[in-house]
Amino acid sequence: KTERGNRVFPVSDKSQSVLDALQKEMRRLGVTVRTARVKDIQTDERGVCGVETERGSFETRSVILATGGVSYPTTGSTGDGYAMARMLGHTVIEPQGSLVPLETAGTDCQDMQGLALRNVAVKLVNAKNKVLFKDFGELLFTHFGISGPTVLSASCHLKGEGCRLIIDLKPALEENKLNDRILRDLEMYQNRAMENALIDLLP
Repeated sequence: KTERGNRVFPVSDKSQSVLDALQKEMRRLGVTVRTARVKDIQTDERGVCGVETERGSFETRSVILATGGVSYPTTGSTGDGYAMARMLGHTVIEPQGSLVPLETAGTDCQDMQGLALRNVAVKLVNAKNKVLFKDFGELLFTHFGISGPTVLSASCHLKGEGCRLIIDLKPALEENKLNDRILRDLEMYQNRAMENALIDLLP
């Protein structure tokens, strides 16, 4: 299923479903599975010709190098694949963070830890106020900053220093209508503290 922002997930919402589908297709095709730590990719004058592992060498006509990136070393994404690709003569583009939550300075976001918002707009702008990305959807405040689908998508577009993420908590309301709404609430709850006077508008 494809969700907003072209994010694709199994209908079950379980990553196991992807693994199950791959394994089912491999069984159908009669694929032999061998697991071992790869030590080296062997080459000859024609190109790649085999793989050397801690359990022996395997001749092959081709190799798909799928080792993951450097984002999660405890799961094996240690960057070994980049070193192997360089050794084979490939040009490697320097990796950068993508699809990650964002850390924020100060404690404002941390003070709202656990608060999830729907139907908010986010806009990522650079130092020259050029819009690099904008989206609409869910957002989550965390113990280190902000996360959620809109933020993860925005993180792909971060480039260089001076980027700002602008959050619009009420994108469906034009500024003058929002202003009128706030004034109405303040009048209705005039004997309350400010944070309680806006309880109908914001969590």
